Amino acid sequence: MNFLSSWIAEHFLNPAFFWPGMALIAAPIIIHLINRLRFRRVRFAAMEFLLSSEQHNRRRILLEQLLLLLFRVLIVALIALLISRLIVDPSQLTLFQGAKSHHVFLLDDSGSMRDRVGEETAFDQAKAVILKLVSEGARRPGTQRFTLLLMSQPDSTFANLGERDINTQLVEELSAKLEALECTHQRVDLVAGLEAAGQRLADDRSAAQHLHVLSDFRKSDWVGASTVSETIKSLDESEVSISFIRAVSDGHENLGITSLTGAVEVAAAGIPVQLAVAVQNYGQREANDVRLSVIADGERLPLNLLFEAIAVGKTESRNFDVRFVEPGKHRIEVTLETDALETDNTRHLAIDVPLENEVLIVDGSPASEQGLFIADALAADRTVTGYAPVIDNVSGMRRRNLEPFQSIILINVDELPPDALQAVQDFVANGGGLVWYVGDTVRSAYYNETLYQEGAGLFPVPLSATPQSLDHSLTESGPDVLVSNHPMFSILSGQDNPFIDVVTINQYLPVDTEVVEAGSDEIGNATVIARLRNREPLILEHAYGEGRVVTFLTSAGPLPTTDGNVWNNWASGDAAPSFAVMQLELQKHIARRNRSQPQRIVGEPIEERLNRADYLEDLEIVTPDDDVLSLKAAAPETMAPTGTTDVEIADAWVANFRETDDPGVYIVRRFDHQQQAEETWMAYNVPTEESDLIVADEEALTQQWGEEISVAIQEGDALDWIRNEPPGQDVRWWLLAGLLLLFVGEQVLAYRLGYHI
Repeated sequence: MNFLSSWIAEHFLNPAFFWPGMALIAAPIIIHLINRLRFRRVRFAAMEFLLSSEQHNRRRILLEQLLLLLFRVLIVALIALLISRLIVDPSQLTLFQGAKSHHVFLLDDSGSMRDRVGEETAFDQAKAVILKLVSEGARRPGTQRFTLLLMSQPDSTFANLGERDINTQLVEELSAKLEALECTHQRVDLVAGLEAAGQRLADDRSAAQHLHVLSDFRKSDWVGASTVSETIKSLDESEVSISFIRAVSDGHENLGITSLTGAVEVAAAGIPVQLAVAVQNYGQREANDVRLSVIADGERLPLNLLFEAIAVGKTESRNFDVRFVEPGKHRIEVTLETDALETDNTRHLAIDVPLENEVLIVDGSPASEQGLFIADALAADRTVTGYAPVIDNVSGMRRRNLEPFQSIILINVDELPPDALQAVQDFVANGGGLVWYVGDTVRSAYYNETLYQEGAGLFPVPLSATPQSLDHSLTESGPDVLVSNHPMFSILSGQDNPFIDVVTINQYLPVDTEVVEAGSDEIGNATVIARLRNREPLILEHAYGEGRVVTFLTSAGPLPTTDGNVWNNWASGDAAPSFAVMQLELQKHIARRNRSQPQRIVGEPIEERLNRADYLEDLEIVTPDDDVLSLKAAAPETMAPTGTTDVEIADAWVANFRETDDPGVYIVRRFDHQQQAEETWMAYNVPTEESDLIVADEEALTQQWGEEISVAIQEGDALDWIRNEPPGQDVRWWLLAGLLLLFVGEQVLAYRLGYHI
């Protein structure tokens, strides 16, 4: 019965008249039967002759009477169909002028819809199409239902306008709300949007189902996505009429800034920070004379960043230096000249610039002479490098708070007391950098048992019991140190930088090959980044928690050996320049990443977990427009799931801020119990995927789901496919013609079968 009701609703403009019309078909039959009962049967002498004559004509008369009855039944049926407005093919109905229908609009509000088309954006044109279609539907109130979903929020209807009857009141409400609706800067999930729209239609089976997808249909989003094709096929199998309405007809040339990065972790006041910006050409023509502007803390810098040419589909990068005189947090913006899509022409970066970067050097050698070489390399002139090394021994380290330091360098340490070892482990696990140098006081047994921990500890490899001398026989050639393609050695590698070739390694502490295989570049969790001329590992790197650990299997300086030589000459003589460069690059590599200000994509929520013992529940969010918004963190009993006993959750305030669609720098300001503010700056940027404005043509879209799937693809800017004439007009004329023929036939038969003088 539900299927029959749905079929009637789909094939008749006035389905309410269908069943009364069908009931009227019984009228001619009833009249025919009554007429047969009007005559009384009277037998007389002449009747015998008449009955004999009637036997020859009875079959013919019966057929003629039945034919007359059929004509009269068909006349009533055609009149009922005319009144009910029969439509033979509901797929050809004019939108919003057909049978009773439910129309779900799925509006793409992703970042690429901000593409400008003349004086408007693609998003503006899509909104205009929606309003035009709904206005057409308002001409037939009571027959159409309307639902609008946004792809960025497919699980909720836009402005509570879900499953509303289309009428003039809805048009007025929709017009006001669409005018205020802004496009997001985000990337959306097409499959989630299509599935949500399909579910809305599946919940309403009493009307014809129409899905209208309004999008720019970028090739990068719609072509090649198998999950999208499967979803469309599923909708087609559910007998949903699908129409794709283009917000733009052609793609545009576009350049986008794809990244803005740099060594911000090692920034210091008064020290130039090297940043790198990358620009990609998403268009179909080579871009020439591309200029970028750099803005620091709202002021444009006198920098000239020029890309002479960027080939189609290619990315070009430029490095530039920015100097911040004052310590504190700063913001950087790099902008392109205006093009079709303006949102990807700017990239944001937040930098926390300390006065200096402190490095703790723990030297286990007598008089700490080994640590002096590293201190001189890092801070021969602090105003140039920005590093502030602090030299101490193991006992002094135990009394220090390690949190302010950017990295720790352990030199020739025989062993660490348990409390010192735990402090170093926590420091590295939380993101701090650690460097090991061995020497003559190192006890391999302690390192292997306590620090190595079968590859899970702070030290990367097991050590042999005694140091070994490097053989410099004439049969071997080449430098003592063979570096890999690693950021630490990027400046030292190549023929133009021969400093690494004069480094001499005389003694080192080899890997215990009875425990691990040292010939591979991967030894357990560690990676060999430099080897000796005999192919033994010299420098290794591995991760520990959030931090990085770099290990040198030789001394930090020219440590004397028992034969009167030194372990190496890297920190002295002609090799000293490469030692200083390597130390500076090493600090960049192991710098604490958790001290850099976060970089995120627009739309990602800001979630703050505050220790209740340290902070109040009140926060402030400063938006890129400098609006200050108050935010209150929730108590754990309201935020945590029922029955939660986790101590960390119980001791925390939790706050969420989701209005992060605008690109720029957001400031999270939290307060301690003395009302002192602490800030975190977060740079939010648009997703680079939205910069590709190439449009998928109709053939490419059709190939996605095959010819057997019926999807109407319309051009939204033309609107000529929204017809104004009544639907099913040709069917009505055919019904009128058939009705005329039936009337003529009925009159002829009625006259023939009647009694006339």
